[in-house]
Amino acid sequence: MESGIDAGQVQHFRDEGYLIVRDLLPPEALQEFIAELEIKVEEAVREAVDTGCLAAGDTFPDAPFDQRLALAARACSDHLFFWDRLQGKHHKTAGMFRLRTWPSLLDATESLIGPEIFAHPQTVLRPKLPDLEDGIVPWHQDLAYLNPEEAGETLVVNFWIPLVDATAENGCLQVLAGSHQAGLLPHDHRVPRYHGVAEEDLPAGEIVTCEVAVGDALMTMERLLHRSLPHTTDSVRWSLDTRYSRIGLPTGRTHKPGFIARSREKPDSVARSHLDWIRAFEEAGLDWTEKVMPTGKG
Repeated sequence: MESGIDAGQVQHFRDEGYLIVRDLLPPEALQEFIAELEIKVEEAVREAVDTGCLAAGDTFPDAPFDQRLALAARACSDHLFFWDRLQGKHHKTAGMFRLRTWPSLLDATESLIGPEIFAHPQTVLRPKLPDLEDGIVPWHQDLAYLNPEEAGETLVVNFWIPLVDATAENGCLQVLAGSHQAGLLPHDHRVPRYHGVAEEDLPAGEIVTCEVAVGDALMTMERLLHRSLPHTTDSVRWSLDTRYSRIGLPTGRTHKPGFIARSREKPDSVARSHLDWIRAFEEAGLDWTEKVMPTGKG
């Protein structure tokens, strides 16, 4: 391991369940993925025009990355059109693979779980649009969205990576410090697309608003309670969740393959490109876009 996080940061992560790491990722770690997403936005805008829910004059081709999708979504007659097409788990691209395997990110992971690192199957791209009710994610623990009976003893390290600066105004995350020590709580509170924990059922603790800039990362563990704030600006809060666990431990997603991101013991087993990741889905007989999932899975 060339760098990673220091002993004080490791202790903070273990005690509080989260850690903000400033300047973890250089611009070159993000730029290929962002360029791919700009192409995806262009494709979605063209599709919206072709289907008739967006006027040809409302495509905003000169708007910057953090604004174009919000402008198009506001002009679109289908308020979920862009969110449904861009949010989710189907972006298995060269740029995402490059980001997920960036050395400084894996170094930070190695500081917590050692050098045998599995890129967890559960990843989510989130283009959080202003005032979109379906994008609301309440207080929750990531383990509740996995299979806790299977993976309850696995330390899953999540990196919440902003692709634009994330602030309280555009819907950054809040965490409940130390709440990972409360155990897995019932997730009976429902919002349009997610389930979580109602505010009145939260354990005691300090709520920390985690504003992070491009290049920073918010690290959380699988039992930490967290949520995103409402988005009140006219931009898009783009972010990526990417998770890691130790090779060989249960992921809580047995029906979905991840890939080996780093291994000192078996370096030949490390995935070399996003095509290895896609191939693992194909060999398992699964749709790698994850638009069609096995019954009861998500």
